[in-house]
Amino acid sequence: SSGINAEYGDQLKNRVTLHYGYKFDYKTNLVDLSAPLEDPIPDCVQNVISLISSHISIKPNQLTVNIYQPGQGIPKHVDTHSIFTSEILSVSLGSDVVMEFKNPDTGSVLPVLLPRRSLTVMAGEARYLWHHGITPRKTDALQDVVERGMRVSLTLRECTPEPCTCKYHSQCDSRNYGKPRYEVGGAGAAARLEQEYVSAVYEEIAGHFSGTRHSPWPGVVHFLNTLPPGSIVADVGCGNGKYLGVRGDLWALGNDNSYNLCTICRDRGHEVFACNALNIPLRRGTCDAVICIAMLHHLTTRERRLTVLHNLAQLLVPGGRGLVTVWAQEQHLDLQDQEPCRPSNTDSTEQGVGRRHFQDQDVFVDWQLKSGTEEDRKLLYRYYHVFREGELAELVQEVPHLQLSGVSYDKANWCAEFTRL
Repeated sequence: SSGINAEYGDQLKNRVTLHYGYKFDYKTNLVDLSAPLEDPIPDCVQNVISLISSHISIKPNQLTVNIYQPGQGIPKHVDTHSIFTSEILSVSLGSDVVMEFKNPDTGSVLPVLLPRRSLTVMAGEARYLWHHGITPRKTDALQDVVERGMRVSLTLRECTPEPCTCKYHSQCDSRNYGKPRYEVGGAGAAARLEQEYVSAVYEEIAGHFSGTRHSPWPGVVHFLNTLPPGSIVADVGCGNGKYLGVRGDLWALGNDNSYNLCTICRDRGHEVFACNALNIPLRRGTCDAVICIAMLHHLTTRERRLTVLHNLAQLLVPGGRGLVTVWAQEQHLDLQDQEPCRPSNTDSTEQGVGRRHFQDQDVFVDWQLKSGTEEDRKLLYRYYHVFREGELAELVQEVPHLQLSGVSYDKANWCAEFTRL
């Protein structure tokens, strides 16, 4: 329609978005209520709102237009509780599509067909608890296999300054029990938090930590075994270097922000240097492969995590491959039971803590440092941003020249493989 323009749009990796009324910030998942856009919801969409008014209870004042080409989708998510009211509306135009709803507590998945020219109203549990998303593919399997065409969705929401009072606390950002919003604090605050609750902690526990890291994770070993002999591999955040010696016919170079962990690597005969992954002093385009195992989740803001992925991309030659793993918020997907988080060093491998339950994504995970007698213990805390389903894939897809090869869930980790174009 002539009423829709791209002045307030975003060119995302998996779709094009346009915003009206208020701009939705994909870095913070919020809108700035003090900065309404010059363009309100266009008249052509106001006419749609009038047509559906008998089916809704909100007064939309924010519109996001999502434009999907065949094969594109959106990761599963819950719309932010604190900034939007009780209903999320989606008007589907163009092509039919299957949207999947997933209950984060039970793991149940419910595929729902959204026909063209239909209205979807998410309210109650569907709005506040269940995650919804569209798998990126070119066909949907219904009674027959149906090819997707271009689809436009009009997402209509009502913004509010009032905090959410829903009962679904595990998904509610208004019920975060004092959790700081690290993204708002700026680079200085983020760096200070990482220094205190990541760098300083690993410097202190390096020896004890290394003693719990014996066996390479099979998933990483499989990735390394697919590389041609003589490949140059950078292990960013290499820890005690247990992946640097997996194959003697690879030229592996490690780096870590912990000097003490680098010293352990050096004493084992590995090539390693100390640096922060936000600024890796290696020449661009020199590596055939990069791995980043259980490190990215220690970065406190989305911007800093994205910077590390940019740096990994720059290290790769065209056609070079990468593997990144992070702790998953969904710790129980491949377990029958789960237990609440309790003080222990149960995260004894990069394969996650397995039996913890993460209510929030930004958490502090304990480490009991043994020194001397069994009674002589010190409790330290490390910062983690545990990744929800689809979040790692979305980050990789935002990095120019990277093509996502696949995403998997393995032993409480999200794993992403990619190729440099």
